[in-house]
Amino acid sequence: MTRPTPRQTEPSANTALAELLRGMLSDCRIRAEHTRLIAGRSGLQLDLLMTAPGRAPVAVEAEYLPAHTVEPEATARLGLSVVEESHPIEAAIALRYPQDLGYADDLRAAMTDAELSYCVFTLRAPDGRGGCSAVSPAKEGERLHRFPTTGWLTGSVADLADLMRLVSVPQHAVDAAATALEDGIDHAVTILHDMAAHRPAITPRIARLLGMSDVYQTRRMACAIVANALIFHERLAGMHTTIKPLRLVCGPSATNPQDAILAAWSHILDINYWAIFAIARDIVAQLPPREAARILATLRETAQDITTKGVTNAHDLTGRIFQRLIADRKYLATFYTLPASAALLARLAVAKLHGVDWADAETIATLRIGDFACGTGALLSAVYEQIANRHERTGGDPARLHPAMMEEVLYGCDVMPSAIHITGSTLSGV
Repeated sequence: MTRPTPRQTEPSANTALAELLRGMLSDCRIRAEHTRLIAGRSGLQLDLLMTAPGRAPVAVEAEYLPAHTVEPEATARLGLSVVEESHPIEAAIALRYPQDLGYADDLRAAMTDAELSYCVFTLRAPDGRGGCSAVSPAKEGERLHRFPTTGWLTGSVADLADLMRLVSVPQHAVDAAATALEDGIDHAVTILHDMAAHRPAITPRIARLLGMSDVYQTRRMACAIVANALIFHERLAGMHTTIKPLRLVCGPSATNPQDAILAAWSHILDINYWAIFAIARDIVAQLPPREAARILATLRETAQDITTKGVTNAHDLTGRIFQRLIADRKYLATFYTLPASAALLARLAVAKLHGVDWADAETIATLRIGDFACGTGALLSAVYEQIANRHERTGGDPARLHPAMMEEVLYGCDVMPSAIHITGSTLSGV
């Protein structure tokens, strides 16, 4: 017996999927079956496209099983520039709809209950970092990466939404920013190192603030903390009217940039953000004015450069820098948790929180979650994202959760003050 022709076309399925995803990704823009989205290719029609401020666009190409052409169509989207977006498409998802979906009377309800299968493609540079050209789909020297390598992931629309958010981190820009930040830190630490040769009492005091020995790596960590505070300062200047941007606080026209930044950070501490600015202020206060001015000038330029790259809200930027700075892990007894590992562990842990009404912000505020060797805060940040995502999928506003999450729910401890600084800035940027 011949099966009847499906009543639901693939464009109809894509439109229904987009409607569901909009309810789960409230801060993202989801478009289905649109043209005029790709720069220079106005006629190209994408099945789905997700965009969000500070994130890279994610393309989704979908077909009903057996979906013979869905993978090459997905990979063809990589590297394309999206109109009015600063980042190119760095991740593309190939999605397979089950055939039964095509025969559903209520497509939205069937899509909600459907088991989808999918894989994600990215472009990798020869050094293994993510990234792709903003001009052409495949930059010479890059190689295609598929996850999983073989087979397909399976899950619900909610699982797909989680994946889309995860792969929307602009990896190429984050890597470029991390390199720029490391270069700025290395330049600043040479100033600190030269100072130690003729003023040897200062760097030991800074090391004691960090609970570390006065070695070269400790000085790099001190400069990293100051740099991170400057980056965060620049972010806060766009959030609080009483906080001036760096160019007005310690820019080239500042007569005494050290006093100016100490006063500015004391004002920020009156608001909050102690984990980020208290230790950074103490470090800057230890420096002689001449060296402080040189270090602040170097790191201010670095912070402003990173801000222009549009990745200051990338939650793993500070963690990546922390990982690079810790060359001697035996000395520091520190092991960095990779973002992907943290995301997996967080997902497994939050799934065991049975009976939680994720739509109720007051119920979420009663949770207590701790990491007593928090390091860079990778695990706490990943748990936070899982909770925020679940709240968003039930119609909640994740932004309204932030005060309770920071003040009541999350607890982090570490023997290293520098780790608390990194964790504080990581969580504040989630």
